Amino acid sequence: RLMIAGSEQDADMLYVSGLFVPDPFAVLEMEGQWHGLFSTLEVDRAREDSRLDHVHLDAPWRQQAEAKGFGVSLIALVAAFLKEHKVPAVTVPPQFSAWSVEQLRQWGFGVTVASEGFFPQRALKSEYEIEQLAMVEKMTAEAMHRAYDVLAAATINQDGVVCVDREPMSAQYLRGEIESQLIRQGAAPSHTIVACGVQSADPHQQGHGLIYAQEPIIIDIFPRLTSTGYWGDMTRTFLKGKASPALKKMYQTVAEGQDIGLNMLTNGVNAGDIHQAIVSHFETCGFYTGERDGKQVGFFHSTGHGVGLDIHEQPRVSLRGGVLNTGHVVTIEPGLYYPDLGGIRLEDLAVVCDSGCRNLTNYPRKFEIV
Repeated sequence: RLMIAGSEQDADMLYVSGLFVPDPFAVLEMEGQWHGLFSTLEVDRAREDSRLDHVHLDAPWRQQAEAKGFGVSLIALVAAFLKEHKVPAVTVPPQFSAWSVEQLRQWGFGVTVASEGFFPQRALKSEYEIEQLAMVEKMTAEAMHRAYDVLAAATINQDGVVCVDREPMSAQYLRGEIESQLIRQGAAPSHTIVACGVQSADPHQQGHGLIYAQEPIIIDIFPRLTSTGYWGDMTRTFLKGKASPALKKMYQTVAEGQDIGLNMLTNGVNAGDIHQAIVSHFETCGFYTGERDGKQVGFFHSTGHGVGLDIHEQPRVSLRGGVLNTGHVVTIEPGLYYPDLGGIRLEDLAVVCDSGCRNLTNYPRKFEIV
């Protein structure tokens, strides 16, 4: 098996190498042993810190590649390495460069493109991985608490705008408070969502402009540990002031839906059953899902997704279903969205256990901040 990528962008490369490298490098599996080909810039660090079985300096192989007429590209030195080790054919992942596949075939190598990634076992987390996820989720909770504290200390002016030190508060300001907290802890923020009012009715709207009282504020925080690359993921919806009866009902319904999902989460459960149970609950409570005035409304996304070295990875908690097993780590994040009211979403991160689940999101649900 052959992969070429930078491990800062490719989770499979990070998984196999255990090392953050920004630029593309090559790893090859031969007879159950993983080999890495590294530049002079990275080779000593790779020898010290990577989890690969063998680490090689790429320069000699580049020289051989040039001598064999392959050129001096990264795929050329890989070809020289394969020739020397008498490897006639390789399997590459789906995202592998088509140009590199063509080059290898022109040089006489057989190339098979796999239908999926090389490490489906990534979906089942080890104890070490669960520790990393618990660590970053704790940081996420502390960042969420910073947002809560800022909103709790804020005032409301005569125009209904939330203010900090008598100055109108923006989504950008609140996002900055959240992300500064994460950076101080050793986590890298990524497009933190702070979406108020009608913006909260669009699930992936990052949010901008002023924060208003009596309107829902969806805060979705998903940082990455700078040390190991594991992600956290958590969403809470706050409202500064007093919520209307309609918003209170919507929040309570979403909280009940999340409880349904978390209570069903256990080894052997079908993920589709979890999603359908939440959908049915929302419908029973009178919340319509579909298209209204050209916009999607209601609960129109999946219930959850796996989290690990990617923020979205297998398994999925959606209508497509699939059995969840002990060691899967997934979000449970139902939501309801209506432009005339705004959006409500609650998201926790949980480990599937032999019986029930272990919730890694140790943070309360509280809607109104008076």
